[in-house]
Amino acid sequence: SKGVCLVTPGSSSKERAELLHGSVKATIDGMLDLISPGALARLGEAAEAPADRVGRGPEQIYLGPDENITPDDIDWVVHRAAERGYARPAAFMSSKPAEGINHKEFGVTSEGVAVFLDVALNALGLSPRTEPWSVKLTGGPDGDVAGNMLQILHREYG
Repeated sequence: SKGVCLVTPGSSSKERAELLHGSVKATIDGMLDLISPGALARLGEAAEAPADRVGRGPEQIYLGPDENITPDDIDWVVHRAAERGYARPAAFMSSKPAEGINHKEFGVTSEGVAVFLDVALNALGLSPRTEPWSVKLTGGPDGDVAGNMLQILHREYG
């Protein structure tokens, strides 16, 4: 699913930038208020964050930046999640500027990843169409590469 924050930008580019980045910070702090143990404890509630919808432990939220989110915003989000006691702050936001591969910059596509996967499995001596195997995707199933990869895996391997 997507989260959208609609704002009315100011007249100058400086006002617009301040509003956009301030909105990112306010939205993230609001989310962290709901899912961080420390925030709940400060409110006098139970010290544990709410369990996820299947009751397996603290809720884990994964965010992928989209339009108007800058590398500085991304770094701030991860740092803020750590400050607020989020269990896995580095996993809270993808596309961190100093980590990983920016798939838009390097032209990584889901089809290319699928071909690489097929070649790698065969190189390991596995026949991916007839032998069982599993895959873990880094990124959310709603992201460009990971979301499309799920469809390709279903198409190619059932």
